[in-house]
Order: sequence, then structure tokens, then C-alpha cells
Amino acid sequence: MTLGTTVTEVRTDFLSIPLDRPLVTAAFPIPAIDTALVRVRTRDGHEGVAWSFAFGRGRVASLVAFIEDLAETLVGEDALAMESHWRRMSNASGFIGRRGVATLAMSTLDTACWDIAGQAAGLPVHKLLGGFRTRIETYASQGLWLDRTVDELATEARDLVDQGFAAVKMRAGLPDPLEDVLRVRSVREAIGPDVKLMIDANQAWDLKRTLRMAGLFEEYDVFWLEEPIPHGQVEDYSAVAAQIPMPLCTGESNYFKDELLTLARTRATDYVMPDLMRMGGVTEWMKAAHVCEAFGLPVTPHLFMEHSAHLACAAPNAVWQEYQPWWQPIMKEPVRVVDGHIQLSDTAGFGIRLDTTAVDEYRV
Repeated sequence: MTLGTTVTEVRTDFLSIPLDRPLVTAAFPIPAIDTALVRVRTRDGHEGVAWSFAFGRGRVASLVAFIEDLAETLVGEDALAMESHWRRMSNASGFIGRRGVATLAMSTLDTACWDIAGQAAGLPVHKLLGGFRTRIETYASQGLWLDRTVDELATEARDLVDQGFAAVKMRAGLPDPLEDVLRVRSVREAIGPDVKLMIDANQAWDLKRTLRMAGLFEEYDVFWLEEPIPHGQVEDYSAVAAQIPMPLCTGESNYFKDELLTLARTRATDYVMPDLMRMGGVTEWMKAAHVCEAFGLPVTPHLFMEHSAHLACAAPNAVWQEYQPWWQPIMKEPVRVVDGHIQLSDTAGFGIRLDTTAVDEYRV
């Protein structure tokens, strides 16, 4: 064991980060970003930072409790032994089930250890993992929610383009399909023909509704249609992928590399969207990305841009990092976007410096 990287403490904070206004998707409203913030500290003074979240304070309280329980398996161990930690945490979670809250808890601890690994090596995580590139194209995901009026959508879409984004994502899934079409048309007219448009239906439709909506959206040059049906209906995703005129994107609700392997084998999607916290952290995310690479499938990380952009820059088959600034209020330095790309620095680890005043302010 490298004594300097021995884990001495794991601190977990429950934060509720406010939003300017509640967000609305076809799945649920989002009143605030309730977050479990984790800091893993080592004997030599390194501090690895990660977080996960859930919609609802009771659910985040459960997540915090699970993280604190699993953290006991790390204290006194070498932070750099990520594979060992991952297996130990997975085994400890086996009786109640390795997916769900157990995975989210594992993910924060694993990701924080990778932050420490980068700091100990004096390298940013993207170089530690392979260093394929130093920047990744991003799309704006922070707006265009279902509660916006058609006029608000148009104004917001133009504003995102004015900020330098060359791609934007809007939400769909209203009860009236023609209203969805009207909203898509409004956004396309607002952003013009050269800006890419993604549409996320948040699992709101069934197979037949998806095929109908994809046909109605075809004239608006949709870059991808995301999660139109419940994520577990893999056969339906395969049918959709084979029939709709635009690319299909899914994967954010799937757990671990084995579920993404199923998507790849069945050609159930054109873009795979692995979620860092549902993958079990950096250790499993990179394996999942390589599984997809073996099938010639691109991956596009879901959320957590402060961490996931590093993974995207290490994976040759990664395209597009979702820009979602939910956790920027607790950062001392914002994520840097240059010419529509997230630009990473050479700062060791993930380069995250917490604004401790903001952390204290948002602590529950």
C-alpha cells in the first residue's frame, strides 16, 4: 500500500441547490437539485470530490446513508486500488441489489478515488485514462423544458445559440402530439438550419407513438431522438432504431456495462448515453465505453460534465458532452466552454475546486 494515498476520511454532505425556476419533463418536475456531495481524503492531503443526486429529499437522504455505509470499506485502504474497492462495494451491496441506490453510492466513491489518482499522479484524469483529446463538443441541455410556452422556447433557443452553442436539446412528451410538433418547429425556426437539435422524450411514449412522432419530426432535421420509450424495452428500441428516419439515443437509465452490451448487441440505438452514476463510477464507465467501441457505437455522456467530460476526452468513440450547469453554483471556477466545446485543463485530477461558502449555504 502507498501510505500517502491511504483513505483517512470520507465526508458526505446533503445539499439542495436551488433553480431559478422548476424544470418540467415528461417524467417528473424538478424543483431543486438535491445532491449527495462526497469528499474522500487521504493521509497525504489529497481530496477527491464527486456527487450524485436524486429528485426528492427523502431519496437523497437514503443515498447519503448508503454512501456513508459503503465508505467504511474504503477507510484505511489505498485510494488508488479502484478495482479492489469497486468489487468490495459491489459485494457489500449484493444482498439488497447492486443496481439503484447502491450503484449511485458506489459511483460517488469510485469517482472520488479517480480524482485522487489524478492528483497523486500530477495528471488530469483525462490524461490518466488515455488522453485521446483535450476538448469535447457540447450541447446545451439547460433549457427548453416542457413548461415553457412556444414563445419562451423560441427566445430561450436563440439565447443558447447566442451563447455559442452549436447544438441544443429540447424536451417533448406532452399529451397532444401536435403541440409537441409545434414546439419543435418553433425551436428549429429560432435556431436556424445549421444548429443541431436533439429531442428528449423522457420515456413518455410507446412503440407506435414513437414511430408516429418520429415521422412528424422528420422535416425538422432532428439530430437524435432520445429515450422515447421505457428504457427496459430493448426489443422495441431495436424496432424503433430500424424504422425511424433520425438517429436514436438511449442508455442514461441503464446500469453497468452488461446492460449497454445488450443495447449494442441488439442494435437498439445509434448513440449510447452512459450515465456516470448508473455505471458505477469511472471504473465501469470506461469499460462500458470500450464495450460500445467494440460494436462501432459512439457514446455520449449523460450529465455530470465536471467529471464526464474527462471520460469523454479519454474515450475515442465519445461524441458530445451534455452541458448541464446544475452543479456550477458550488464550483469556484466554471466549466470552460470555447467554440462550443468543453475545454479541459492540465490541472491534476478532475480540477474541481469547491466553493465552500456555497456548499455551506446549500447544506440541508
